[in-house]
Amino acid sequence: MTDLKERILKQKKQSMERYREERDAFEKVMGTPKINVSVELPKGYEAQREEFLDLEKEESFLKDADKALGRIVKKHLKKAKKQAEKEKSSDSEKEDKP
Repeated sequence: MTDLKERILKQKKQSMERYREERDAFEKVMGTPKINVSVELPKGYEAQREEFLDLEKEESFLKDADKALGRIVKKHLKKAKKQAEKEKSSDSEKEDKP
């Protein structure tokens, strides 16, 4: 009986993993693009492990983190855009020279 239960649970786990993969693929194509970032417990704060883990559920922390990461993402995307434009203009200058 336990063997049957283990097989059912294994199938359920596999189907949940497949569902998550398919959901992520769908969101990547159809939804708003997003990336996941992990944050490690800072050194020296080991005694506050539980409080750190609770931050994941704290609405004000999530809003602050979203704002901060939004600024960082914009900064990096602007930098990448400038670099691409610089490379494009550099390539077009090379083509113009005889």
